[in-house]
Amino acid sequence: MGMNLGDGGNEGGGFFGRQGMMSEINITPFVDVILVLLIIFMVTAPFAVSGVNVQLPQSRAKPLKLSGDPLVLSVTPQGLFYLQKIEVAEAELVPKIKAAIGNDKEASLYIRADKAVPYGKVMEAMGAAQAAGVAKIGMMGESRSPGKK
Repeated sequence: MGMNLGDGGNEGGGFFGRQGMMSEINITPFVDVILVLLIIFMVTAPFAVSGVNVQLPQSRAKPLKLSGDPLVLSVTPQGLFYLQKIEVAEAELVPKIKAAIGNDKEASLYIRADKAVPYGKVMEAMGAAQAAGVAKIGMMGESRSPGKK
């Protein structure tokens, strides 16, 4: 907060004069904090795809550009299903997916299955997504270096 000291003469009542204290807000520190927060969110956003820890299989497929916040169904090595970061029982997959996509006719769902998950569990996840009315189903994996087999 700043002060206007005036001319210091007797005609304003002394030190503070007629003008008194200025009540203007200095927004520079506020802008600095907002910019730092913006940078933090920009740096951490790519790591926030999903919080479920799975070891994805490797693939030579080219990565796709994901638009918006994708709906992700993860399958852990223990056979547990997670819609985004919330554990979902196998019997509740279809209603939970339906609730997540709402009325979106072009909804897409990405499946992140650990490389140790049996093929049958992945098929159950795909079947539940199809039964829930998902238009596009994708599989997520890690990109493999060209030299690896």
